[in-house]
Amino acid sequence: MLKALYKELLTAFQNNGIDTPELDARYILQERCAIDWSDLITNPAKQIPQNQIDLAKKDMAERLSGKPLSRIYGAREFWGAAFKVTQDTLDPRPDTETIIDLALQRFPIDSSLDILDLGTGTGCILIALLREFKNANGIGVDISQGAIDCARQNALRNDCDGRTEFLHGSWLTPVLGSFDLIVSNPPYIKSAVIPDLSAEVKNHDPILALDGGADGLTPYKIIFPQLKSVLKNDGIALFEIGYDQEKDIMRLAEESGFAQRIVHLDIAGNPRVVEISCGDK
Repeated sequence: MLKALYKELLTAFQNNGIDTPELDARYILQERCAIDWSDLITNPAKQIPQNQIDLAKKDMAERLSGKPLSRIYGAREFWGAAFKVTQDTLDPRPDTETIIDLALQRFPIDSSLDILDLGTGTGCILIALLREFKNANGIGVDISQGAIDCARQNALRNDCDGRTEFLHGSWLTPVLGSFDLIVSNPPYIKSAVIPDLSAEVKNHDPILALDGGADGLTPYKIIFPQLKSVLKNDGIALFEIGYDQEKDIMRLAEESGFAQRIVHLDIAGNPRVVEISCGDK
């Protein structure tokens, strides 16, 4: 029955150090057993067909091996929407939603924004912004053609394909025009640290989307000096950063001539996003 299967999954995840055992157990049941989470409370004795039980236990074994649920099911939720995830894209993470929240604080919801997303990956940042700002248009850039293909599918899935364009290239190289809002979650992990990452990150996220060079700052060193050429005078740029990079990122932004530089914390209280602009916005 449902309750017994849930308990089996939950216990296995708790005993093996899975960070979110309750959420993972419920998600597997939802995906494989066609239940709503409320069924665990209202119908715990519900009988589950054996083939669904077998699939749920198979997924449990994969999760215990270190494979994220997003890689098992090929999708991940971000800002309330579902995004396809492939071997070419970084797994969207809740901390990155800080960028969406800040953008909503900075611009009226009916703004006709031109948005640029550098290193777009799944397209989750750009698409989440376009779902909020209905009058906005956006361009996503990525050096991985596989990521570009995935982002295009996600734009179509989330009804934003008519307002998006995805360009294959390195950072600002293929970009023309200027933008009100520039966003990015670039690779910022030091190369030497990659082998020490958790198995579910280093074995499943593309290294290209993780490795920020010897000091973890390579993308910022490339992008920041060119940023003024594509950022409107009253526009802002929001870049995700590593928890220990605040001082270095602020220095790089200052050296690139940006008058305004603010670091924002994520929900855990760690430095997560740097906001930079040319003026007093």
